[in-house]
Amino acid sequence: MSAAARFLGVAACLQANKQGLLAELREVTIDMWDGYAEATREVFGESVRVTIDRFHVMKNFQERLDEARREIQNNLPKERAKELKGSRWLWLTNWRNLTPERQAELEGLKKKFPALARLSEHREALRDIFEDGRFRRPEAAIKGLRAWCRRGKALGLKALEKFNQTMENWMGRIANYFVLRSTNGRTEGFNRGLRAILWRACGMSNFTHFRLRVLHAFG
Repeated sequence: MSAAARFLGVAACLQANKQGLLAELREVTIDMWDGYAEATREVFGESVRVTIDRFHVMKNFQERLDEARREIQNNLPKERAKELKGSRWLWLTNWRNLTPERQAELEGLKKKFPALARLSEHREALRDIFEDGRFRRPEAAIKGLRAWCRRGKALGLKALEKFNQTMENWMGRIANYFVLRSTNGRTEGFNRGLRAILWRACGMSNFTHFRLRVLHAFG
């Protein structure tokens, strides 16, 4: 489906439900695709707040983080670079999701490779901003996010420059998260569950059977 067709489909769905299911709508949470934001604005004007899902921001940063990690690694002598073989997962995984043994392994690598350590700490600093309960207004969050971007610029990595520009392009809508801290986490989890049902069944052409499996899985 083309981007234009996708936009029209989203706008039509919103318009069809504007006076029904969506009559009390005050906020939509989206990923960083202009079509979702534009469709919402076309149907609801400025009466509905558009928020970028924080988890999509982190996902986008993870991609840039991996680029930046390779950028640093490619500038290392071959022998030094070999020491990082197989460590990609450690650098990209949330610190809290690592076992104590893996955390210790990562800490050892950070001591050997300070540039990668600074990059990893930069990622955790972004996560800390989203989880900091002191940010309750978009204006304050924007100051914090822009200060974080400036610190990232000091690392001198092209991949982070790309992400800083993405952040600036969407800054207002990213900062809207701090109003109600809304995310699509539950919906994304539900969608993954639906795809898992289809994957296990190798596809399913009978909607009634699919519906029964969904009800069995999710109640």
